[in-house]
Amino acid sequence: MIKRVKSTKVGDVFEVVISDTEKRYMQYIASDLTQLNSDVLRVFKHIYKLNEKPTLAEIVSGNVDYYTHGDSKFGIKMEAWTLYGNINEIGDYSNVWFKCKRDYTNPENNNDWYVWKIGDSHISMDINKIKDLGAHLGMVNSYLSILYRLRTGHEEVIFAKYE
Repeated sequence: MIKRVKSTKVGDVFEVVISDTEKRYMQYIASDLTQLNSDVLRVFKHIYKLNEKPTLAEIVSGNVDYYTHGDSKFGIKMEAWTLYGNINEIGDYSNVWFKCKRDYTNPENNNDWYVWKIGDSHISMDINKIKDLGAHLGMVNSYLSILYRLRTGHEEVIFAKYE
Protein backbone atom coordinates (compact mmCIF):
# COMPACT_ATOMS: atom_id res chain seq x y z
CA MET A 1 0.00 0.00 0.00
CA ILE A 2 1.31 3.44 -0.91
CA LYS A 3 2.03 5.67 2.05
CA ARG A 4 0.10 8.97 2.16
CA VAL A 5 2.35 11.91 2.86
CA LYS A 6 1.41 15.46 3.74
CA SER A 7 3.09 18.14 1.69
CA THR A 8 6.62 19.07 2.61
CA LYS A 9 7.50 22.70 3.23
CA VAL A 10 10.50 24.98 3.10
CA GLY A 11 12.65 24.43 6.18
CA ASP A 12 11.93 20.70 6.45
CA VAL A 13 14.99 18.66 7.41
CA PHE A 14 15.19 15.03 6.31
CA GLU A 15 17.15 12.19 7.84
CA VAL A 16 18.62 9.73 5.34
CA VAL A 17 20.08 6.40 6.43
CA ILE A 18 23.07 5.77 4.18
CA SER A 19 24.42 2.52 5.69
CA ASP A 20 23.86 0.10 8.55
CA THR A 21 25.66 2.50 10.90
CA GLU A 22 25.41 5.99 9.38
CA LYS A 23 22.99 8.71 8.35
CA ARG A 24 23.04 12.15 6.75
CA TYR A 25 20.71 15.13 6.62
CA MET A 26 19.34 17.41 3.93
CA GLN A 27 16.96 20.35 3.96
CA TYR A 28 14.28 21.62 1.59
CA ILE A 29 15.19 25.30 1.09
CA ALA A 30 13.20 26.50 -1.94
CA SER A 31 11.07 25.62 -4.93
CA ASP A 32 12.76 26.40 -8.23
CA LEU A 33 10.27 27.55 -10.87
CA THR A 34 13.16 27.58 -13.34
CA GLN A 35 13.57 23.82 -12.96
CA LEU A 36 10.07 22.30 -13.13
CA ASN A 37 9.12 23.86 -9.78
CA SER A 38 11.19 21.14 -8.13
CA ASP A 39 12.38 21.21 -4.53
CA VAL A 40 15.89 22.53 -3.94
CA LEU A 41 17.65 20.49 -1.30
CA ARG A 42 20.83 21.42 0.51
CA VAL A 43 22.76 18.37 1.58
CA PHE A 44 25.02 18.58 4.61
CA LYS A 45 28.52 17.10 4.68
CA HIS A 46 28.56 15.67 8.18
CA ILE A 47 27.92 11.94 8.50
CA TYR A 48 26.33 10.91 11.80
CA LYS A 49 26.18 7.58 13.57
CA LEU A 50 22.67 6.09 13.60
CA ASN A 51 22.33 6.53 17.37
CA GLU A 52 23.21 10.27 17.29
CA LYS A 53 20.35 12.73 17.67
CA PRO A 54 21.60 16.17 16.61
CA THR A 55 19.40 19.22 17.06
CA LEU A 56 17.98 20.93 14.01
CA ALA A 57 20.17 23.95 14.76
CA GLU A 58 23.30 21.74 14.81
CA ILE A 59 22.38 20.14 11.50
CA VAL A 60 21.67 23.35 9.58
CA SER A 61 24.74 25.12 10.95
CA GLY A 62 26.94 22.40 9.42
CA ASN A 63 28.86 22.66 6.17
CA VAL A 64 26.89 22.17 2.97
CA ASP A 65 28.15 19.42 0.70
CA TYR A 66 26.04 20.33 -2.35
CA TYR A 67 22.65 21.51 -3.58
CA THR A 68 20.34 19.41 -5.74
CA HIS A 69 16.83 19.39 -7.23
CA GLY A 70 14.35 16.64 -6.41
CA ASP A 71 10.98 15.76 -4.90
CA SER A 72 11.21 15.69 -1.10
CA LYS A 73 7.64 14.41 -0.65
CA PHE A 74 8.16 11.46 -2.98
CA GLY A 75 11.32 10.49 -1.08
CA ILE A 76 9.24 10.20 2.08
CA LYS A 77 6.51 8.29 0.27
CA MET A 78 9.08 5.78 -1.01
CA GLU A 79 10.62 5.57 2.49
CA ALA A 80 14.00 6.78 1.22
CA TRP A 81 14.16 9.39 3.99
CA THR A 82 12.10 10.61 6.92
CA LEU A 83 11.05 14.05 8.08
CA TYR A 84 13.25 14.99 11.04
CA GLY A 85 11.77 18.42 11.74
CA ASN A 86 11.40 21.95 10.44
CA ILE A 87 13.51 25.02 11.13
CA ASN A 88 13.27 28.53 9.71
CA GLU A 89 17.04 28.77 9.12
CA ILE A 90 17.48 27.84 5.45
CA GLY A 91 20.78 29.60 4.81
CA ASP A 92 21.67 32.18 2.19
CA TYR A 93 21.34 30.65 -1.25
CA SER A 94 21.53 33.90 -3.21
CA ASN A 95 24.93 32.91 -4.66
CA VAL A 96 24.09 29.27 -5.39
CA TRP A 97 24.39 28.51 -9.10
CA PHE A 98 23.13 25.53 -11.04
CA LYS A 99 24.31 24.29 -14.43
CA CYS A 100 22.83 22.14 -17.14
CA LYS A 101 23.59 21.17 -20.71
CA ARG A 102 21.15 21.79 -23.54
CA ASP A 103 22.05 18.61 -25.42
CA TYR A 104 23.41 15.94 -23.14
CA THR A 105 23.34 13.37 -25.92
CA ASN A 106 26.45 15.13 -27.26
CA PRO A 107 29.01 15.06 -24.42
CA GLU A 108 31.80 16.41 -26.63
CA ASN A 109 30.09 19.78 -27.20
CA ASN A 110 31.01 22.00 -24.26
CA ASN A 111 29.52 25.14 -25.79
CA ASP A 112 25.88 24.43 -24.95
CA TRP A 113 25.84 24.86 -21.19
CA TYR A 114 23.69 27.28 -19.22
CA VAL A 115 23.50 28.41 -15.60
CA TRP A 116 20.89 29.95 -13.34
CA LYS A 117 20.12 30.86 -9.77
CA ILE A 118 16.98 29.62 -8.05
CA GLY A 119 13.96 31.20 -9.76
CA ASP A 120 16.06 33.17 -12.31
CA SER A 121 16.38 32.87 -16.07
CA HIS A 122 18.93 30.67 -17.81
CA ILE A 123 22.19 32.26 -18.96
CA SER A 124 24.24 30.57 -21.69
CA MET A 125 27.85 30.18 -20.62
CA ASP A 126 31.09 28.49 -21.60
CA ILE A 127 31.94 25.47 -19.43
CA ASN A 128 35.25 27.03 -18.33
CA LYS A 129 33.46 30.07 -16.87
CA ILE A 130 30.90 27.81 -15.20
CA LYS A 131 33.71 26.07 -13.31
CA ASP A 132 34.61 29.42 -11.73
CA LEU A 133 31.05 29.77 -10.39
CA GLY A 134 31.17 26.43 -8.57
CA ALA A 135 27.78 25.62 -10.08
CA HIS A 136 25.95 22.49 -8.96
CA LEU A 137 24.45 20.11 -11.49
CA GLY A 138 20.88 21.31 -11.93
CA MET A 139 18.91 18.44 -13.37
CA VAL A 140 15.94 17.20 -11.35
CA ASN A 141 16.98 13.97 -9.64
CA SER A 142 14.87 10.98 -8.70
CA TYR A 143 14.87 9.93 -5.08
CA LEU A 144 17.05 6.97 -6.09
CA SER A 145 19.68 9.24 -7.63
CA ILE A 146 19.67 11.43 -4.53
CA LEU A 147 20.16 8.35 -2.33
CA TYR A 148 22.96 7.07 -4.53
CA ARG A 149 24.91 10.33 -4.26
CA LEU A 150 24.33 10.57 -0.51
CA ARG A 151 25.73 7.07 -0.09
CA THR A 152 28.61 7.17 -2.60
CA GLY A 153 29.55 10.81 -2.96
CA HIS A 154 29.10 10.96 -6.74
CA GLU A 155 26.38 11.10 -9.36
CA GLU A 156 24.64 7.90 -10.38
CA VAL A 157 24.88 8.65 -14.09
CA ILE A 158 27.54 10.22 -16.23
CA PHE A 159 26.16 13.50 -17.43
CA ALA A 160 28.26 14.81 -20.31
CA LYS A 161 31.55 16.35 -19.17
CA TYR A 162 30.53 18.59 -16.31
CA GLU A 163 33.39 18.04 -13.88
